[in-house]
Amino acid sequence: MQKRKYSKQIYILAACLLLGITACKKDFLVRDNPTATTDPKWWNLEIDLQNALEQIYGGLPCGTLGDYEYISNSRIHLSGTTDEAVFRGNYGDWQVYPVGLATSQTGSVQAIYQKSYSYIRNASRFLENYRKAYVEDTARKARYAAEARALRAWYHLDLFLLYGPIPIVNQSLLPAGQFVKRNSREEVVNFLVAELDTAAASLPATYTESDAYRMSKGTCYALQTILYINVGDYTKCIAAARKLIALNAYELYHSSDPAINSYSGLFSYSGIINKERILFRRGAQTESFFRNAPKSLGGQATTNPTAAIVNTYETLQGKTLSELGADSMAIYKRQPEYKQNRDPRLAASVMVPGETFVNRKLDPFTPGGPDLIGQTQSTQTGYWIKKYVDPRDAGTPWAGSLNFMIIRYAEILLDYVEALVETGDWQNPDVVKYLNMIRNRAGMPNVDINQYNTQAKMRELIRRERQVELAFEGQRLYDIRRWKTAEIVLNQAAEGAVDPSTGKAVVVEQRKFNPARDYVWPIPLVEINANPNMQQNPNW
Repeated sequence: MQKRKYSKQIYILAACLLLGITACKKDFLVRDNPTATTDPKWWNLEIDLQNALEQIYGGLPCGTLGDYEYISNSRIHLSGTTDEAVFRGNYGDWQVYPVGLATSQTGSVQAIYQKSYSYIRNASRFLENYRKAYVEDTARKARYAAEARALRAWYHLDLFLLYGPIPIVNQSLLPAGQFVKRNSREEVVNFLVAELDTAAASLPATYTESDAYRMSKGTCYALQTILYINVGDYTKCIAAARKLIALNAYELYHSSDPAINSYSGLFSYSGIINKERILFRRGAQTESFFRNAPKSLGGQATTNPTAAIVNTYETLQGKTLSELGADSMAIYKRQPEYKQNRDPRLAASVMVPGETFVNRKLDPFTPGGPDLIGQTQSTQTGYWIKKYVDPRDAGTPWAGSLNFMIIRYAEILLDYVEALVETGDWQNPDVVKYLNMIRNRAGMPNVDINQYNTQAKMRELIRRERQVELAFEGQRLYDIRRWKTAEIVLNQAAEGAVDPSTGKAVVVEQRKFNPARDYVWPIPLVEINANPNMQQNPNW
């Protein structure tokens, strides 16, 4: 891993001193006593509010490693905990999860928990003190507070989805000797909904481009949609999604250049400004090329797609590989892009053997080649991630400036149609309407309503659409947990490309998933030890 730049060290140190962050303490939910700049000296001017708010935004996830203070918060690498990818970087620990080796002392288990609560405390501190600052525009002052509230809700939601019911923290300091307890599932849901409703009331539907990254009314509705779909409250999920759709603030991105596939353009510099973004982090793909591109192009190929995701993409005719004859299926497994007859989202998301990318023909199977499979900093599966890996970054692979979309409109539309199907309303016209919009944007045909003509068949289609539409964006972990399919897809070997010398798919590792334990992460051991009121998740 590259050494951290001194400027970044200084920035982080300054932020910690100004805001009194004590995230370095291991008992971060037990006590928090600011020792640097005091509140009476800090909360005076509008610029103070702006600086404090920007620090709270700083905990939002990046796609690939780009925030050295928060390595675990890299959502493309999080794919390595699922069936869609294998992680083998020289940093991070995502590779331990799918093989059953994660523990309550795993680094990312503690880092995400600890860091998220540090940002929650900072947001709470903001809300406790922002009224002291002078801001001429009172509506803008109220908006700042609503942004902080929505951010606090986001961090709680992220923790909830990873660890299960967690402590609700809505104050920056705890009374001496007080130890927090985990709240119930219902309490967490009710808290999040109320926080997001309150925030949405003071937030705009849209911003100018310079402020487009900020929490908006639509972001709040999107977070409620995501919350409800993951707790199985489909009726409320539908209502939240419809509120977002009714804003008319978002749309699927379509490239103005007919030579660029709209789906692939969305993850490149050509589509960096778009109305599909609901929540994104600016410049959060700094090292996307360096971390994910092939070794022969100066990359580290840290997170590699598996055959499980590659073989999920349909043909251009809308057929799955399992619907083809045995001979055709075998051809596509050997040559995924055979005659360029696959869902264009495959070519936009994955580099395959034999493909030419930038100026290299990728060959993971010839001995002595720079991209030989299984070597250090080379692909482990024979495939490479292409999404967010823009050829324009090849010259300076560690210095890209792409944003990372944390939530985009396509995801919310997929949540919406999934909720409709799960309520039994699978024939609702909106289901096919929005699925067709998503498929057509990528260059795929309409849904075959003669084939997908039952609730079960429509559920199958929607789950496949989510897998290929949102590949490597950090959503797969939550999906296989929600559907309770992790115990199936993560209890088998992780395979890669077909080795032409053997005619068989490369086996990377045997994976293991314990359904009695692994549907949530453990509470960090350091928190269990420091807080006598904290209960561990079952079987951890």
